[in-house]
Amino acid sequence: MTKTLALIQPLAQGPLDIIGDIHGEIDALSALLERLGYRTDGTHPENRHLVFVGDLCDRGPDSPAVIFKVRDLVESGRAQCVLGNHELNLLRGKEKHGNHWFLRKENHHQHLEEFGPSALVEPHHEGDILAFFNALPVALERHDLRVVHATWDSTAIDSIRDTARSALQLYNEFDQKIKASSEGIALQQAAEQQEQRYKALKSAPEQEPLVPFLDDHAQWEAFYQCSNPIRVLTSGLEKVTNKPFQTGSKWRFVERVRWWHDYTDIPSVIFGHYWRFWNPSARSKLTKGEPDLFEKDDPAGWQTNHEGRAVAFCVDYSVGARYQERKHNSGTPFHGRLAALRWPERELMFDHP
Repeated sequence: MTKTLALIQPLAQGPLDIIGDIHGEIDALSALLERLGYRTDGTHPENRHLVFVGDLCDRGPDSPAVIFKVRDLVESGRAQCVLGNHELNLLRGKEKHGNHWFLRKENHHQHLEEFGPSALVEPHHEGDILAFFNALPVALERHDLRVVHATWDSTAIDSIRDTARSALQLYNEFDQKIKASSEGIALQQAAEQQEQRYKALKSAPEQEPLVPFLDDHAQWEAFYQCSNPIRVLTSGLEKVTNKPFQTGSKWRFVERVRWWHDYTDIPSVIFGHYWRFWNPSARSKLTKGEPDLFEKDDPAGWQTNHEGRAVAFCVDYSVGARYQERKHNSGTPFHGRLAALRWPERELMFDHP
């Protein structure tokens, strides 16, 4: 397969197996590929083709093994992969939850306590991994199907369709423009002033509100997220929430958008990024407290638009939560699963029954 820097690339023809976020779970990937009928070299007796929706790494026990497995499949022409937000974070050199295996921070013992043993990248492999990520597209498309990590947004897609630059280059260009724009400057200044007032208020405990709503901060966050097409496609659209909520120990004033409600195009979209659970009762134990985008959906069901038409399918069944399950000795089978959607059969398969 010829390498290209085009960020929107043609999706392979023929039958596909589209695999959700893997997050370093190499055993789950191996088990799923075997259940799907793939040989060790990535070929399939029925000439099926693999597609990965991104977020290959972080949190799980062996991110390097997953990355090199997928890279070899992609470079052999037997698979395609789109860029996820976790890959983008590493390209940007940003420390995020679970990417200690690559950034090698000094507080590794704290990561060990949270995530358990994690294979660290060999220093001589760092450049190879970043080069692979840097060459990934952000979306794939054909007449009947589209694949993206987080959100298929036509405005974002069209704004980068004809570029020959990498996702990282474009991300940085848009980031600079957003922060330098008149609207961006005004929103940033308002957010900073509001945060300063809140900090001053916190210094007087008798006046501290129980749940502060930092509206200016929220407006800036939503604007910043939605104005960068690379951010939109890899981590989604966001809006100011009606009610602040906590994820971990942090208050959040914006929430993710169910973008599929407004999707009316004919091709179906397969995506990942947003955790869903085969057993919804496990969600409260394994998520950080964010609103559930799939609260009213069948665990195996498609996402529908405002017309009620099934238009999209999230294939991320929270295998990225397995580090928590191992930590709490919940045993197997895990609630977090690695999933694949078979196309055109629309059959959902997991790494374990």
